Amino acid sequence: MKTIRTLAALGLLALAAAAPAAMARQPVTTIEPGWWEMTNTLNLVVSKTEIERRCITPADVDKILSGRINRHYTCTYPEKRVADGKMFFKGTCVDKRGRMVNVTATGTYSPGAYTMDANLSGKIAGVPLRASANTVSKRLGDTCLGAPVKIKG
Repeated sequence: MKTIRTLAALGLLALAAAAPAAMARQPVTTIEPGWWEMTNTLNLVVSKTEIERRCITPADVDKILSGRINRHYTCTYPEKRVADGKMFFKGTCVDKRGRMVNVTATGTYSPGAYTMDANLSGKIAGVPLRASANTVSKRLGDTCLGAPVKIKG
């Protein structure tokens, strides 16, 4: 009986000691606003890479974590999961001319970085087309340094 009580007491002590460590490991909830660099690659017949530096505002954080990454497309994701540093989106995007593509994208995020890999499929002039896209982003600092800068890759 004394052994059981000793084990129970040791168990409670271990739980009490582990609680602060578990509380310190809170899941990542968002990326931080600031000055960011994004490397975007599109693979569609040929590969094209652009590097862009721009300010990410709190409103932009919401857009990124909602899968609305640019102003050229309106995207709808019936399947969307964003939690614990991981993103998943599956749906369609339509451009201003009404052209639609199917999108499946996965990614990761932390306060200072995010990545996104997307597979795209659709038709242009009735011809089936497949493409892939990749974004790798890193936060450069707290202070935004003016207008967005595009660097051709």
